[in-house]
Amino acid sequence: MSIRLRLAGLAAAALVLAGAGAYTAYWFHVAGQLRKGVEDFAAARRADGWRLDFAPPATFGFPGTIGLDLGTFGLATPSGLEWRSDRVRLIVPALDPLGPGLDLGSSHQLSLSDGWRGIVTATGANVRLRVDGDGDLHAFTFEAGRPVLEQAGAGPLSAERLAITYEWLNPPDPGHEKPSARFTLEGHAVDMPLPADLPLHRRLEAVRVEGRIMGTIPETAPLSALAAWSNAGGNVELDRLAVEWGALSLEGDGTFAFDPALQPLIATTARIRGWNEIIKRLTEARLMEPGMASAAEMLLAILARPDPQGRPTLTLALTLQDGALYAGQVKLLTLPPLPLIPPGSGAPPS
Repeated sequence: MSIRLRLAGLAAAALVLAGAGAYTAYWFHVAGQLRKGVEDFAAARRADGWRLDFAPPATFGFPGTIGLDLGTFGLATPSGLEWRSDRVRLIVPALDPLGPGLDLGSSHQLSLSDGWRGIVTATGANVRLRVDGDGDLHAFTFEAGRPVLEQAGAGPLSAERLAITYEWLNPPDPGHEKPSARFTLEGHAVDMPLPADLPLHRRLEAVRVEGRIMGTIPETAPLSALAAWSNAGGNVELDRLAVEWGALSLEGDGTFAFDPALQPLIATTARIRGWNEIIKRLTEARLMEPGMASAAEMLLAILARPDPQGRPTLTLALTLQDGALYAGQVKLLTLPPLPLIPPGSGAPPS
């Protein structure tokens, strides 16, 4: 081998070693900054009255990712919200520092200030974030495999998969005419804890909700922010609502808002198919008289129209107001109120 080739080989090796050394230095620098960011965040939250408990951050992931393992993680806010996880890990892709993520543990304990407590288990749960160059959060995606919620006095609520995406848009003008964020919620194979004597399917095969947050929600305590946003005219535009429930299929769009007591107000136009099976099940369980069932089936068949695929489809205005669900002018059922107490009514504002 000529001297020239040997020199070229040595130069290439030196460049590789220099690049590896530079990348290693970069990795440890970013890991150090990440650890400092976590510690500064925890210190700021504790100064605000939060309680944060986690293990000393341990780095991992070299060379492909920059990670911090926080071990068992717990937090409690001044408003009474508490969350504890058996493991939390912060992960930053080495080549995509604006796309960090959180790998969450498989067991989570939740509690609210009103005394509600629940346990959530999952085979895998993670949050993926998108930040801009200034470090401000732009969007996040949450995914959980086989999540199960268990709470006292009720059966478990579970799903094969749950996914939520949320994206902040450019801040709108004051008011509620422009959207400040958009979101998507998806659930697959959702098993509901319905009463044993209710002869309906307990599984929702699929649920999908797409919408936009109209107006800007203030950055204050949760219930105070919700009340201020609602009082200013804020609402949610439901661009798409789709549910597959046994033979029943529902698609719709509409609006969602809160009344002064922070109870939901919903107005939608729903397109429904496959209602005959529900009428049949209610009749077999003697929750509906056969004569009424026959009349209902006849009336609904008259009102139905074929969709583009030729399937009989019933278009109804579904509304929720004052705790009652209506189809047109007909009251279907009364729902229990949400356990939300508006700020200023004698409870802490969050």
